[in-house]
Amino acid sequence: MKIVTTTLELKDKVTIASKALAKKSVKPVLAGFLFEVKNGNFFICATDLETGVKASVNCAEISGDARFVVPGDVLQKLVKVLPDETTELSLEGDNLVITSGSTVFRITTMPADEFPDIAPAESGISFEIDTSLLEEMVEKVIFAAATDEFMRNLNGVFWELHKGFLRLVASDGFRLALAEEQIENEEETNFLLSLKSMKEVQNVLNNTTEPTVVVRYDGRRVSLTTNDVETVMRVVDAEFPDYRRVIPETFKTKVVVSKKSLQESLKRVMVIASKGSESVKFEIEENTMRLVSRSPDYGEVIDELEVQKEGEDLIIAFNPKFIVDALRRIETEELEMNFVDSTSPCQINPLDISGYIYIVMPIRLA
Repeated sequence: MKIVTTTLELKDKVTIASKALAKKSVKPVLAGFLFEVKNGNFFICATDLETGVKASVNCAEISGDARFVVPGDVLQKLVKVLPDETTELSLEGDNLVITSGSTVFRITTMPADEFPDIAPAESGISFEIDTSLLEEMVEKVIFAAATDEFMRNLNGVFWELHKGFLRLVASDGFRLALAEEQIENEEETNFLLSLKSMKEVQNVLNNTTEPTVVVRYDGRRVSLTTNDVETVMRVVDAEFPDYRRVIPETFKTKVVVSKKSLQESLKRVMVIASKGSESVKFEIEENTMRLVSRSPDYGEVIDELEVQKEGEDLIIAFNPKFIVDALRRIETEELEMNFVDSTSPCQINPLDISGYIYIVMPIRLA
């Protein structure tokens, strides 16, 4: 076996595959990369049994066939320090020989017999979507997913195909983010991907230069395919809550506010909020919204904003960090805050733009 490729290409594909390496495993092969050289193709693979990545390496020269496993931690460190623009790989018995410039590494390999097969979803529902569009949708919701792995039905992102729309939804029980886009697919289905799998999706989308990706779902697995990377993820066997029940149907108060002004106001009031109850009171009346926070040990802050208000006056409190998170994902200069009452969820969305909403639960007023 002999392979010649650019050092940058080798580093990039190792980086992409590394996100699927098993962090803790009784099987040493799961902490390693599978090298598969066959029929003039070279693939670097990794899996933790939940997520698998198969990355095709573009090579200037490939000869021979081989299949073996390389220790993951060693290879990741190695590719970062290769000195030359070109790298050559060959096999000497059980050793992988990596040559770059005047530097030669000999790495002990492992047999590939116990390495799991990374089989893509071959049937079921599939759709093609613009890479940058899907990347933007993932960015707008992934932050709202629960980080506690024991909350299996919330520790991920819910995907839904419904009436020609792709909808991504995430919630940690305190807030919910929903992004949707119209796609050319009229089929109906839904599935839940873990937060770990979603981070791998994000990694692939961030690193590919392909303008579109293909998503395929066969009932058990989801595969995300670009020109040179195949990512296979096992869906979570848990039921995502009915998110529609959380989205208010009618509102009693609507506020239009400058995103920048609200962001700057929140920065000011969080100086005190972070020292106390981690809450900010929103007092809405006429065309004014006051942000108030008090701490028994550090004092209080009152910051007033001009807004456009429709409907009833209202006093409601939130964890300010949840509001800040939403504002980072809204691209319009102005946004809407829609309220029902002081104890019901608030809906935040871009002004006059559909496709993204953010729901946040209020904090009970003292």
